[in-house]
Amino acid sequence: MEHFSDERVLFQTYYKDVFRACYYMLQNKYDAEDLCQEVFAKALSEDFRAIQNQKSWLLSIAMNMSRNYLKKKNRLLLKENFNFLSSKQFDNTQNIEQTIQINENKSELVDLMNKLPVRIRKVMVLKYVHDCKDREIAHILKIPEGTVKSRHFKGKKLMEKFIEVDKNLLLEWRGHRE
Repeated sequence: MEHFSDERVLFQTYYKDVFRACYYMLQNKYDAEDLCQEVFAKALSEDFRAIQNQKSWLLSIAMNMSRNYLKKKNRLLLKENFNFLSSKQFDNTQNIEQTIQINENKSELVDLMNKLPVRIRKVMVLKYVHDCKDREIAHILKIPEGTVKSRHFKGKKLMEKFIEVDKNLLLEWRGHRE
């Protein structure tokens, strides 16, 4: 019975700290609550009683899991954007004007992708369209893994710059997707 008591004390003592850390990282209450629960699930699956500074240890887990969550969320958003670009099907309930607008936005995004240097575009396509890991991309393109990471970072920054030039493009594009 003491085992459950220790877990409860750990949770009650540090829940607010862990939640606050997750909330400030994710900027979303519901995502922070979910991630906070995952942090405690992970912590309770390990030997938390042997940890000297439990608060620091829990906050470290929370920061790492928040970072991973944000990376995954950004990857999924970018993949979703790429999938939309390659999608040719439209809902039958859309009127002609909506379809034309979506086609124009899609065309503009394809143009933005085409502005990327080929070496960077290859990495972006393999990463987001084909779900390849950095190691796989390095193997496919026969380049070091660090180069893959560098090109991926440059690709994201260039796309942000291209979109910054025409802020309305992204807003219109997202508005028609919902």
